[in-house]
Amino acid sequence: MKRSVAARVTGESDTARVPRIRRTVGLIVTVALAAGLPLAVTPAPAFAHGATHSITPAAGAALATAPERVEVVFAAEITSDSAVTIMDRAGTDWAGGRPAVQGATLIGQVKAGMPDGRYEISWRATFTDGHPVAGTAEFTVGADAAAAAAANPFRARVTHGGVVAFYAAAGVAVLALLLAIMTLSRGVYAASTRAATRDGSTL
Repeated sequence: MKRSVAARVTGESDTARVPRIRRTVGLIVTVALAAGLPLAVTPAPAFAHGATHSITPAAGAALATAPERVEVVFAAEITSDSAVTIMDRAGTDWAGGRPAVQGATLIGQVKAGMPDGRYEISWRATFTDGHPVAGTAEFTVGADAAAAAAANPFRARVTHGGVVAFYAAAGVAVLALLLAIMTLSRGVYAASTRAATRDGSTL
């Protein structure tokens, strides 16, 4: 008699545990979706706007003399909250003052007296709809610098919308998390169902 009562109690406990497991797994999935959905549906800047149309000087350009200014033309209008730097290898910024914004064009003046060498243009801008974009491009000034740049296979490396990598990595991480949760929930649910069925058969 005592053994029968114990079996009934055990069977009822395991059966009641299944709904709790379902609710717990459901809560975990809901939280994961809530955390990952904004990253999944927010368009990355480069994909949303096509990043830039043109850069002057162009990436990898070899100039005989220093430019008077640099220009980055985007695919859509940008706000005045934008910036550009023109750095040499010593870390000196040759951008002259605050850049100007004309519609979709970011203009940065170059300081006078720029020596021969290799330079990197770095820009950061915000489209009028709030999407950020960033990137870099290199150019050289002077015959000797141009020859050195020609031997550098990375001279024309340009990155449009540096935050795209973040969105891609976040999307992969969210997808992996959801797959792991789904696999775990299926395993836990199957094990719980088997346990409830086994214990119920002892009644």
